[in-house]
Amino acid sequence: MIDLAIKHLIKEEGLKLIPYTCSGGWWTIGVGHLIDSRKGGRLPPGIHSFPISEQQARQILGDDIHKVHTDLVMSLPYWYQLSKVRQACLISMAFQMGVSGLMGFKNTLKMVEEGNYVGAATNMLRSKWSRQTPGRANRIANAMATDRESYLV
Repeated sequence: MIDLAIKHLIKEEGLKLIPYTCSGGWWTIGVGHLIDSRKGGRLPPGIHSFPISEQQARQILGDDIHKVHTDLVMSLPYWYQLSKVRQACLISMAFQMGVSGLMGFKNTLKMVEEGNYVGAATNMLRSKWSRQTPGRANRIANAMATDRESYLV
């Protein structure tokens, strides 16, 4: 699941070795790692100059995914009952909008818990998140509904 999440997030976010502003206007580096102090971001330990290496970017991404994964395990008691594709879907959503943002999808998460993956996907596509990032939302919703990895990578 971690490898799938890494491939998916690199595809969605891109991999940039110098700081850039994300679509929300915040300073970011690597694969969507927030470094803008105005939004609570910071440079990871050991990063003192740019460009960073691809290895450093992948390490930062791995650390970010590990944190999101840990938070989701704590927040979703049914986490380990989900397939790796569906876990990667939720990691991607939490990576993009924060775990607290994902937790706001109460009806969607209830449907996921109940195994109603088509309903969850339909609900995802009715959200503000989907209107803001329709391509990504469609890919994730399709993967959630079908359990097909090909929508993510």
